[in-house]
Amino acid sequence: MGLRMMVTGASGTMGQELVKLLDKSGVDFIAASRSLDRLPAGIRGLQLNYDSAPLLEQAFRDIDVLFFLQPFAENMVQQATNVFRAARAAGVQFVLRVSGFGASVSSPYLYQRVQGEVDELLKNSGLRYCLLRPNIFMQSFVNPWGEALRQGILYLPQGEGRISFLHARDAAEVAARILTDPLYFHKFSFDLTGERALSNAEVVSLISYQVQRRVCYVPVTEEVAIKSMQKSAIEPWDVELMMSIHRAAKDGKIAEVSESFRQLMNRDPRRFEDFSKEMREEWIPPTPVLEPPLL
Repeated sequence: MGLRMMVTGASGTMGQELVKLLDKSGVDFIAASRSLDRLPAGIRGLQLNYDSAPLLEQAFRDIDVLFFLQPFAENMVQQATNVFRAARAAGVQFVLRVSGFGASVSSPYLYQRVQGEVDELLKNSGLRYCLLRPNIFMQSFVNPWGEALRQGILYLPQGEGRISFLHARDAAEVAARILTDPLYFHKFSFDLTGERALSNAEVVSLISYQVQRRVCYVPVTEEVAIKSMQKSAIEPWDVELMMSIHRAAKDGKIAEVSESFRQLMNRDPRRFEDFSKEMREEWIPPTPVLEPPLL
């Protein structure tokens, strides 16, 4: 009898890709998420409350391997504490956690610092674990930035910084590879990136080529970006989290290219050219519906 798995964050960008892979492979797993609306058809789902350790312990009962992809929240360190305590109490044997590229408790950037704090919690939890540290997903240019690209102009406070964008499907394939023999990967950490670093100007140029129209990237100041997010009623902590990612990009701190994917999968990660061809329909504006002329 194989290990029984739970996949958290199953309705997210990477989680959906992993769920499809595991389902196709016939793995026994439960898909867990705060919302089950986006799960693929036919997938067993479970809603999780990360604020309740007793409910988490009950949910983890009979689970051997936990894939932990945590939603961003101001109290995510406390939520992670709840998860790890409940997992240990329930007898979970292994946790594969999705962290973030550059995660470190000493990082000056909020996103990387919080990810590093949760990593340290897991390392000191007494659980067997492996850490995946993917860079920003290419899918960011579909959600949340797809609408801006359909309108033809992408405004971001990242200057001319470069990012080694990663296809979410590549991250999911690495996770699926580890989950075939999880205990072998105890105490491993893998930085996951694309095959090269790109600036936003280069990205929109590739998108422009696919949609056959001009799309522009316009770097803006932090003040402009913050005011825009505040107008959208985004919570202050979430604003700071997003700004920390933008600052890391502008400062060139997430441009490094890792060899971990090639070493694990024995092939190159997907290129942005391939991604832009795959997703081109996402950036084509809808055709306006014309009213018939009055006779």
